Amino acid sequence: MRNLFLLTLAFIAFSCKPAAPATEEANTTPADTTTTSVVNIPGLKKLWDTEKTLTTSESVLYDKGNNVLYVSCINGVPPDKKDGDGFISRLGLDGKIKDLKWVTGLSGPKGMGQSGNTLYVTDIDRLVAIDITKGKISNTWKVDGAQFLNDVTVTADGTVYFTDSNTSTIYSLMNGKVATVLADTTLGGTNGILVEGDMMYLAGYMSGNVYRMDMRTKAVEKLATEVPGGDGIERYGDALLVSNWGGQVYHVAADGEATLLLDSQEAKLNAADIEVIADQNLLLIPTFFGNGVTAYELMKNN
Repeated sequence: MRNLFLLTLAFIAFSCKPAAPATEEANTTPADTTTTSVVNIPGLKKLWDTEKTLTTSESVLYDKGNNVLYVSCINGVPPDKKDGDGFISRLGLDGKIKDLKWVTGLSGPKGMGQSGNTLYVTDIDRLVAIDITKGKISNTWKVDGAQFLNDVTVTADGTVYFTDSNTSTIYSLMNGKVATVLADTTLGGTNGILVEGDMMYLAGYMSGNVYRMDMRTKAVEKLATEVPGGDGIERYGDALLVSNWGGQVYHVAADGEATLLLDSQEAKLNAADIEVIADQNLLLIPTFFGNGVTAYELMKNN
């Protein structure tokens, strides 16, 4: 950033978090923590760092069809300022930058999801569609009442789900229309989101909890606690990997047991909206104020 003083202020005041913390605890039922199997926790081996030109790197997404990584870069902070200087970059799987400013015209791009040749990106109070073949914005949806749209996930049928961390609201985009799925401030700043079948997984930024919700009944339960600053959430085998924006990554087992995998706080590197490429055992971490992406190999312990 411009200088250490400004960076420190930005870090404290404008980090990628809700403006006001939730004050209530979720009225949920703890998940069953009975375990009958041995949990295999992977090790990490650092593979590469990108150049430090991915300014305020927030999210990483793998496009398998084109074998590239997309990185959303907020650029100037605060991350909810409509300054028009945000962009999406394209990278190779070796960390080399192919196109630094592949798509521009964004302000605070954060979470991303893909359906076919369309890339969906949250941008403060709107959802943006990008035509991947053209590298251009193809559509936008202004979301009424939105304050800090954050993570995105897309299901096999093309339904887009995305969160608002300020209002603890979950939205969907289906057949070109935005709808509210759930609004519940007791969840504590819903950030990371993952949908698998009828189950939705959520990382609460302020609550420090990981939740799962039955999408048919809207019943919510705590899967894990003590996972602070919940940002990205991704599947890895039978477990979830959840990032703490402050600079940690946790392994959350099926029974809810959370184990710290990585802590880069001392190095002052954030861990924002992570990506996992399971079949390549890759963990990709956008470092936010570190202005880059770091790749790790997930090493299975037999």
